[in-house]
Amino acid sequence: MQDEDLAKITRQLGRPPRGVVGVVRRCLAGHPQVITSYPIHWGDPPEIFPTLYWLTCPVLKQSVGALETEGWINKLQQRMKADRALAEQWARSHDEYARERVQLVPQEELLLIKQRYPGQARALEQTGIGGARGRGIKCLHMHLAHYLADSDRPQGEVNPIGKVVARLLTEQGVRLVFCYDQEAERFCRGHETQV
Repeated sequence: MQDEDLAKITRQLGRPPRGVVGVVRRCLAGHPQVITSYPIHWGDPPEIFPTLYWLTCPVLKQSVGALETEGWINKLQQRMKADRALAEQWARSHDEYARERVQLVPQEELLLIKQRYPGQARALEQTGIGGARGRGIKCLHMHLAHYLADSDRPQGEVNPIGKVVARLLTEQGVRLVFCYDQEAERFCRGHETQV
């Protein structure tokens, strides 16, 4: 991880990030949009950080926040109840997210956490997107981050809720590849003007 990326991510989040593994998606200007976070913060007991993919782009975060304010978490939850294919695709995505999270952890750490902290091991291995237990939608930011991180997968394998969020944003004129906003660009580059 480059110091410049860490400085940008710190500005974007408003605090230093914990456990950043790398940047998995950048905008066309090269700024981080989605980062990967290491899922274990070691202590006694260790803390599981279930959000594998974290949306850092301030423009996308603000735009997704507006969707949540408009009630889109509930709307999409209701849509999943009515659309079995969507629910099944989302369940596959949910399970894949947990597998991807576990794959980041070296085998010796997995063994240690299973032996000494079985509750944390279950949280690591069984919780889905953003640590959700069960099949509820917890946060649209996490779903969009997962979709953007995996957008090179075949369409049937991407996060379907993230895909809907991306479509909703695009329909509102939000550009997912670069915001074309001078104030946001100055902010991400590290100049004083903030979003």
